[in-house]
Amino acid sequence: MDSDTESESSFELPDDNSRDGGNGGITPISLTRAQALNLYVSHAFSTWNARGYEFAAILFTAAAYPDTLVAAALRMIIVYFAMILFSSSVGQWVEKSPSRLRTLLWTIVCNRGSVILGSFFWILILSQEDLVGRQATFVLPTNALLKGIGFAIAVTLGIIERLSASGNLISMERDWVVTVAAPAGNPYDLTHLNAVMRRIDLVCKLISPILTSAVISALGSIRLGVVFTGLTSLISIPIEVFSARRVWNSSPLLQAPRAVPTSQPAVVTQETSRSWISRTRQYFHGFEMYFSTSVWVPSVALALLHFNMLTWRATFVTYLINIGYSLNIITLARAIGSVFEISSTVITPRGIDYMGKTHHHASTPPIDEDDESGVRLIAGDQEGSRDVQTLIGLQRVGLWGMTWQIINTVPVVLALWAISVQQDEAENLFDVIRRVINEKVPPNAGWSVILFSFLAFSRLGVWVFDLTTQQLTQTLVPEHQRSSFAGTESSVVNIFELLGAGAAIAFPRTEQYRWLALASLVSVLISWIMYAGWVRRQRGHLIHWEKLAQGLCVNERGW
Repeated sequence: MDSDTESESSFELPDDNSRDGGNGGITPISLTRAQALNLYVSHAFSTWNARGYEFAAILFTAAAYPDTLVAAALRMIIVYFAMILFSSSVGQWVEKSPSRLRTLLWTIVCNRGSVILGSFFWILILSQEDLVGRQATFVLPTNALLKGIGFAIAVTLGIIERLSASGNLISMERDWVVTVAAPAGNPYDLTHLNAVMRRIDLVCKLISPILTSAVISALGSIRLGVVFTGLTSLISIPIEVFSARRVWNSSPLLQAPRAVPTSQPAVVTQETSRSWISRTRQYFHGFEMYFSTSVWVPSVALALLHFNMLTWRATFVTYLINIGYSLNIITLARAIGSVFEISSTVITPRGIDYMGKTHHHASTPPIDEDDESGVRLIAGDQEGSRDVQTLIGLQRVGLWGMTWQIINTVPVVLALWAISVQQDEAENLFDVIRRVINEKVPPNAGWSVILFSFLAFSRLGVWVFDLTTQQLTQTLVPEHQRSSFAGTESSVVNIFELLGAGAAIAFPRTEQYRWLALASLVSVLISWIMYAGWVRRQRGHLIHWEKLAQGLCVNERGW
């Protein structure tokens, strides 16, 4: 790498005792299988409940306000705004809490408690006479005012649920996992733990909503679905607490108190330390810290993907239903996409290991020279060498993931555009007759195969990039800033979620969705440019053109 490039883009792995968790030189203890299992169990129940309630709240809102989308859009926008405002504070709270166990337990109790209380108010809302009829066993008189108050309380509890779920995820992924992870290349290292934790998340994302729908369909009552949701949260509390305590009790690294960050944002006076001015300054201090790190570009690039409306969010599913796809086809396509998402947790660790090996990117031993990652290696430091290999693998695999998503998003947009044009034009006499009798014209089968196939393929790239970016932020953000960084990162993610929701509201008609698809492609392209530019600054290049030329020459001679 040239010296000018090095001075501009080089960075070092943070020397914040990341291998010992920042706990005063305590020797790392390898994570045992039993500890890992308990860690996975606690995370699985947390994710299961979060994914289940996220989906259930959509069903409950639709049942409470069946003739309008205003309530659903309003709830979504309010939750996004709350996450933007308070996620950074949640991250700072996790970071400043000296006891890791107490912090995690508080997030569990707050999350489950908000769901249980929220279920009570959903029952009151859904028990009004105009929604269940007089023949129901438990009926409340119709009262729009009380219904509105109950809905407001349910939304407020939903905000608490989302914030506590975010706090639980930050505490688990940015603190517990990083602290107990073994050194790179060993069993239960950070790459392995991240892959398994994300696999659990994706499996819960697939199965939990399906089970919720199945229970409601089998019982034939949305109110019994509310009861099921509340009971699931109640039953989960002792299991999560027990599993978390077992991991904590067997890990000296987790038991050691965390050092509270010495650098705190300045306050004006003692009198104004609790004022809104001070809190506002602290809020923007979180963003200042976020953009001062070396990995804010990958983080923002990942957050930008949340604007993408070619994902299985409510607006996209609604659009597909409106243009003639059955719920069974949508469910099948979503399940196939989930298979590719889960496969990313298997491919990514292997890709990081393969792409990070020094013989794949350098012809000389990586000793006393600047590696393309921008990190100077120390001769004889095998652990440091392994960390740098992992870092290079993360950069390269992340770039491949983003490139894969770009390649597969293009045919998705083309297929959706063609289907949209088909909906606007009657191709034959049968289509004309269907339109006269207000029957939907079925989308073209060929374009439908292209749409759902490449959409499923693109999900692999999304989650490969997500996994690599997560580990980059875990590795390159100093230990005393990881939780605050994750909280601010959540705020940035919700900004783009809110922009996506706003775009869907601004272009609500079915025939306008093609433009939202095109905007989604542009957002993915911008994300790729941001990440590719960051990798270029760190490595000094994106592709080994000289090795590519050598490979072409070898092939020509072979022919």
